[in-house]
Amino acid sequence: MRNLYKYFILLLFLVFSIRAFSEDNLFKKRLKEAKKGDFVIFEYNKLYSSLSVFEIDTENNRVILEEITIPKESFDKKISFRDWMEKKAKASTSWTMYEIDLDENKIIDTYSVSRNCFIDLKDQISITVKLLDLELKKLLDRDRKKIGPPPSSGEMDRRAFWQPMKYIDGKRLKRAKFDVYRSFWPEDSSELSLKRFDIYFDETFVFPYFIEVNNGHMSYMIKGVDSGKDLKSAISFFPKRAAEITDMKKQADILTIFVKNASHFKSFNLYAIDTSREDKVIHPLEFELGKEKDLVFLNVDLKNINEIFEKNHKYRFVIAPHSAQDIYIESRDLFVWK
Repeated sequence: MRNLYKYFILLLFLVFSIRAFSEDNLFKKRLKEAKKGDFVIFEYNKLYSSLSVFEIDTENNRVILEEITIPKESFDKKISFRDWMEKKAKASTSWTMYEIDLDENKIIDTYSVSRNCFIDLKDQISITVKLLDLELKKLLDRDRKKIGPPPSSGEMDRRAFWQPMKYIDGKRLKRAKFDVYRSFWPEDSSELSLKRFDIYFDETFVFPYFIEVNNGHMSYMIKGVDSGKDLKSAISFFPKRAAEITDMKKQADILTIFVKNASHFKSFNLYAIDTSREDKVIHPLEFELGKEKDLVFLNVDLKNINEIFEKNHKYRFVIAPHSAQDIYIESRDLFVWK
């Protein structure tokens, strides 16, 4: 399961966010109720991987998760996981942030802190998107893993449930209790084909504490080795891609200007620069603002343009967000008024 490691965070999120409109979607409910700074540390494949809530955007129903990975042998056992993360995660091999749309159960954008660049996940989505069709069901008591050999035929099974260990800030909690949820990957010839997933949640915490992937012959364990709340990330903000004007469409009575990566801005000013004039006169323009997911569109009445623009002159549009005085979004193509 070598390739599973690089899909870890996608797998973790998409398994739990399946069935987008189900009222029984446990992980989705937990994410909406999560607090900034909730975190868990997983151990798998001789790695430690932290997963934390960096930001909750209740207005747009989005969450930003932060994942940091380090080889076990490179981790300094003299410090706590919390201190390691808050002090810039020395010796980490991967540090990634994910912005997730909880309405559509998809990753909107991914930023690599360690590489200082955005990451394109298009090649990976085809592998993980099938998880959106899976069903996550809570196991009945009789189906749960238990401690000790099974009873003889006819005897009542009095064995205790097997429970993973639960740690909070390095301290083990005794008698921790968990519910177990199960899902199966469909047969698709992928590395995860027909694998069974058992996921252990406690009563309130946003993240699971243990995940077992089983193919009937062998099991692969992803176990929680620490967790906590109120983590202070070493990253101050989630970077945003530069906003850009992607298209301009002239219709019967309206000119629509489409802007990508600008939905996080609340309001704008719109200007048109007359590039055909030597003095490059700047005209402020009125418009109606619309938003649809990550696309912003500005509708300008052509009657207003007709009163301002000169025929056959070339204009460059400039959009200025109110909340960012140093950001200007310019159209690459010139608009010719005819």
